[in-house]
Amino acid sequence: MKIEAGSKLLFMGDSITSGGRNRSLPGEGRTDDAYGSGDVLFVKSLLEAICPTSSIRVLNRGVSGHTVRDLADRWLVGGLSVMIGINDVCRQFDTPLQTEIPVSPEEYTSPLRSLLAALRP
Repeated sequence: MKIEAGSKLLFMGDSITSGGRNRSLPGEGRTDDAYGSGDVLFVKSLLEAICPTSSIRVLNRGVSGHTVRDLADRWLVGGLSVMIGINDVCRQFDTPLQTEIPVSPEEYTSPLRSLLAALRP
């Protein structure tokens, strides 16, 4: 994937994406707490090292605990990386008696397919 100078990369997902980011910060700029300590910070740092003058903006919008249902509610269009699913899977095990909480495989894939289809045009 080629990333043009001046592009914006939006990362949305769950705690894996969030990486412990400080949600009171805007998710961009020079404060690394806004990026967390995971993949988003790694990508941002790598881009700055390889392409220091490209003005590529990186935004971390990962929210710990979110599922694909939450992602559908806060979807934004743009170049993005979607890393979501761990909470959808773990709810099958940590709340097995609350049948309204676990996300079925069909419910997981259907919103993702719809969101991606809407993004393609």
